[in-house]
Amino acid sequence: MKIKASITGVIGGFVSGMTGIGGGTVMVPLLTGFVLMRQHRAHATSLVIVIFVAISAATQYLMRDQIRWDLAIALSIGAVVGAQIGARTMHSMPEKNLRIIFAIFLFVVGIRLIFGNSIIDLSFDGQTLSSNMQTVSALLIGLIGGAFGGLLGIGGGAIFVPALVLILGQDQHIAQGISLIVIISTALSGTAVNLRSGYIDKKIVIWVTPPAIVLAIIGGYIAGLLDSETLSRVFGIVVLYVAIRSFYSTWKKSRQTNHS
Repeated sequence: MKIKASITGVIGGFVSGMTGIGGGTVMVPLLTGFVLMRQHRAHATSLVIVIFVAISAATQYLMRDQIRWDLAIALSIGAVVGAQIGARTMHSMPEKNLRIIFAIFLFVVGIRLIFGNSIIDLSFDGQTLSSNMQTVSALLIGLIGGAFGGLLGIGGGAIFVPALVLILGQDQHIAQGISLIVIISTALSGTAVNLRSGYIDKKIVIWVTPPAIVLAIIGGYIAGLLDSETLSRVFGIVVLYVAIRSFYSTWKKSRQTNHS
C-alpha cells in the first residue's frame, strides 16, 4: 500500500508541476484503480494532497515571475463561487450529458494545443481586451471551471489553462502558474467541506504527499526549461488523456446502469 501510494504521489506530483492542473486529474484514477480507494474517499483525499502539490509547483512559476495576480485572484473568486453553485444546482442536470460535453471540449482543446491552428482554428486575440475585461473574463472562466470541477470531481486546471491561453491570450507558462494559484484556493475550500464529511484518508495523505511535493517542484522546473509551444503540446497530450478517460468513464457508467 505504501509503495503504491508513493508511486501515485510521484506521477501526480510530476504531472502537476509540468502542466499546472493540480495533479488530482491523475491522482484520483490512481487512488481508485491502483490504491483501490472508494471514489468519494479518493476525491476528498486527493484534494488535500493537491493543496501541498500546487503550492510546491507554484513556487517554481513564482520564482520565474510567471503569475499574473490580477487574473489569479479573479479566477480564484469565480472558481470558489462556481464550485458552490455546481454542488447545489448542477446535480439536477444529467451528469452523463455534462461529462460528454466536457470531454468533447477537452478533446477539441487538446487537438488544438498539440497541432495548433493547422487543424482547429480557435484563434482569439485576448490581449486586445482591456485589463478590466480580462479580469471579468477570468471571473467567468473561474465560475465555469469551478462549477464543472465541483460536479465532475476534476481539477478546474483542465479548463483554466486552455481558457487562459486560447481566450485571454496568455503565455502557456503564465497560464499554468495562474492555474496553480487558483487550484490552491479551490482545494482549500473543498477540503474545508470534506473535513466535516470524514472522507479524507490521513494515512494515504501522509504517504502520497512527500514524493508528490518533490516531483511537483521537479516538474515545475522542467516546465520552465521548455519553450511555450512545446509546453502547450505536452499540456495538450494530458488534456487528451483526460478527455478520453472522461468518455470511457461515462461509457462504463452507462453500461453498469443498463445492466442493473
